[in-house]
Amino acid sequence: MSDNTIFNFHGLARALADQDFEVLRGRWQDSLARVGRFRFTNLPVEIALAILKLAATKSSTYSTLMRTSRDVAALARVECVPKVLILSNPHAAVSFYGCISVHPEVGAGIKQLWLFPALATNQTASVCPAILKACINVERLACVPDRLFEICSGTEFRHTSLVDVTLVDPIVPWERLFASRHGAAFFNQIQELRLVGGTQHTAPPLGRSFRNLTDLTLSSTTTASVRNYILDHVRFPNLERLTVTVPYTAWRTVGMSFLMSDPELADYRLCVVHCPKKWKELDVWKDVKYTIWNLGATEWNACATSNNVTAPALRQLK
Repeated sequence: MSDNTIFNFHGLARALADQDFEVLRGRWQDSLARVGRFRFTNLPVEIALAILKLAATKSSTYSTLMRTSRDVAALARVECVPKVLILSNPHAAVSFYGCISVHPEVGAGIKQLWLFPALATNQTASVCPAILKACINVERLACVPDRLFEICSGTEFRHTSLVDVTLVDPIVPWERLFASRHGAAFFNQIQELRLVGGTQHTAPPLGRSFRNLTDLTLSSTTTASVRNYILDHVRFPNLERLTVTVPYTAWRTVGMSFLMSDPELADYRLCVVHCPKKWKELDVWKDVKYTIWNLGATEWNACATSNNVTAPALRQLK
């Protein structure tokens, strides 16, 4: 399209509210009859941005806006960038890398980042570090431990808004992460942590703390790994809830019994989640806060009640 983009309100209504389109059809048709077509770029900037922000509710719509015209792209590039960015394949990661290489300011608008592209070795060394460097205002991050090392080992620590981390890896190299230049400061600012990818977890080294960590979830099938966290009040002084997710393949063997059998784990902060066969970590991550906790507390309470387990084993939903 040319710079003199003709914007059709009728089409905008369909893009914004497919589910309500029949209700809105008559209203928009009346408006269209009165207003007709006009040059979108003639609108005041504030009104144009308000319309574009409504349109860019999905990342796919954002991509479309970038290809509509130069004027629309210039308006929407920073103001309408999706707050949640999911990079789960090489094409998406390389594409975003190309974008921030030309427009580094785009990365500053990302608040939640899922970073698991299966990149080639030569791409990983440049693409992922560049993406993290651009997304300095990210608040929630899901990645492998190496990405955290890149954040913590730089000359300057810039990810001061990052408080929610999901790590997907069987082994987390805690010693290496804490030994990095900003490792200790980084982990002291974390408030929510999810550990996925293994069923037995090595505890962080002694003398290291997660001062502000309130919510922790991990996949596990043994009481030992759970005890390392729930009973350690030195490294986890402010832990308010710990959710254990039991993988589908292990549920038939251990169920909830492996936690309920340990008297020391009769802690109101602890609950357990049965991971169904079609469990998708990305879906859980996108549901944002406390979904896992609420699910686990519901399951735990139901099981505890059926087995006549008395307080404080009963978990209270917050």
